[in-house]
Amino acid sequence: MNASTWNQVIISDETEELVNASIAPSTVETYRFAMEQLEKWLDGRTLSDNLLATYITALYQDGKSPATIGKIVAAVKWTVKNQGVGAKNLSFEITEKALAGIRRKGKGRGRGQVDGITWEEVDQICALAEAEGTIAGLRDSAMIRLMSDCLLRISEAVAIDVADVNSGLRIRQSKTNPGTAGIPDVTLYIGEPTQEAIKRYCEAGNITEGPLFRWVRRGDHIADGRLTIDGVRKIIKRRARAAGIEGKISGHSLRIGSAISLAQAGASVVNMQVAGRWKSPQMPAHYARAELIEQGAIARFKYGK
Repeated sequence: MNASTWNQVIISDETEELVNASIAPSTVETYRFAMEQLEKWLDGRTLSDNLLATYITALYQDGKSPATIGKIVAAVKWTVKNQGVGAKNLSFEITEKALAGIRRKGKGRGRGQVDGITWEEVDQICALAEAEGTIAGLRDSAMIRLMSDCLLRISEAVAIDVADVNSGLRIRQSKTNPGTAGIPDVTLYIGEPTQEAIKRYCEAGNITEGPLFRWVRRGDHIADGRLTIDGVRKIIKRRARAAGIEGKISGHSLRIGSAISLAQAGASVVNMQVAGRWKSPQMPAHYARAELIEQGAIARFKYGK
């Protein structure tokens, strides 16, 4: 642990080894990884109850399940208590209340896989949105197309500024995701239909700088304020429902759907991992498992499919 971040009381390696032996090795690794991610997000700031509550709120808004967030809080508590890390009288009152709210609001999160919105379905959704002839419709089409093209997380979509979009999309890592401070920005490919949709939206809303995706007030008037994570999630659900797309739809559906579409087009798991910027191939393989089975070795080489 970083002493300046945690006000650490140093313990010997031998003592730390014995302390770690009090819980299962797999739990030690889980806790260690959780603490490393938190340290990156703190970026030199001293841990406090308020900062920890802010951190788990960001994770919840980014789609993490209550169970995952609960493990992170448990990791912090265990580390503070057993490894001489953190202020001796550090309170978790705000964090506990935030976690209780996360568990209450996110009861169904993590239960069953969210359904993906494929490229074909994105075209259906956006055609309907654009046909409205409104700024809100153009905004929703541009946003949904961009999230599908770039396999964006909601937190990444809401953080986009006009200056981030050119022939590609620049993702400023530390601004969009907890734990990415110090990681280089990336530029993602944007298809021509998406570029055109963004152009039409910006022209209709007279948007030349600042946040790209904004609130639209009654009367179809564009506002200055940036859309929120919850706002984007509601737009995706509403637009999918209007296009007759059924199933368990969430803000993650566009990301999952693009992985599925990539697999249907013949992309490898590695291709999907790179496109979606997943840390391991396990998640895209899980999302597109049905499509990958159809393209498996037996299907391809024994039956020529």
